[in-house]
Amino acid sequence: MLLQQSAEAEKVTIRTFKELHKIFRQKSFDSQLFSIEAYRSCIRQCADYYTRRSLLSAKALPWEEQLVKTMWYGLKLSLPQISIILQKSVPVLKAQLRHVREQLTVQEDLLPSGNLSVV
Repeated sequence: MLLQQSAEAEKVTIRTFKELHKIFRQKSFDSQLFSIEAYRSCIRQCADYYTRRSLLSAKALPWEEQLVKTMWYGLKLSLPQISIILQKSVPVLKAQLRHVREQLTVQEDLLPSGNLSVV
């Protein structure tokens, strides 16, 4: 969701699975924490990709807000779940989501509102 469908997304997915496989093979593997670690690993890989490629334009949301937006709107995770994964408090996440909604509203307001009816 963060990288859309692209060749780079496939590469990031492969790196994420390799990282998770190493964790899975450890003797101290904790199955209860594995899903949280899976999210964190994916986030790390995507963040590395964004950093290397500098994909975010000046108009795009900052990485942290893009991440919260994807987890909330795309994956439909609850705030407590996102809080655990990102290790941020719920009030901080609420503030980020409020800013995301404001940014999305501004972007919608900037779109042309021409009449597209067929004559």
